Amino acid sequence: MAKKSGILSYLFVIGLALVVIGCFFPLSTTKLFGANGSSAFQIITSDSNGILKVGSILTFVGAVCGVVLSFLAVKNSGLLKLFSLIASVAGGLYVFFNTSSTGRSIAKATLNFGPGFYIILAGWIIALIGWVLYRD
Repeated sequence: MAKKSGILSYLFVIGLALVVIGCFFPLSTTKLFGANGSSAFQIITSDSNGILKVGSILTFVGAVCGVVLSFLAVKNSGLLKLFSLIASVAGGLYVFFNTSSTGRSIAKATLNFGPGFYIILAGWIIALIGWVLYRD
């Protein structure tokens, strides 16, 4: 198999870097996640709900670990990168499904998501595509 090069070989890193960047943008435009317009990083450092902290930390740390693993030469790095992506997605889903907003209709809730939510979602999708296309 030929050596993979170009920007497409860095999709996993780009995707998880977007997740890290998205954690610094507001996740909602209203009080959807229990904090009005707070970013994931602000939720981690504040005295907010424990569920929000755990999910936000898992999302952020999973993405950071995936980026770091992309630059290290370790055995089974492809599997470790997948686990970091799964941890990041699980943290985000944990926050989403354990908040009071899930009782509302999904269509109404998506109008209240902030730019951070969409950047994180796009990052997860790009990272998954990058992992599938360019596994080690």
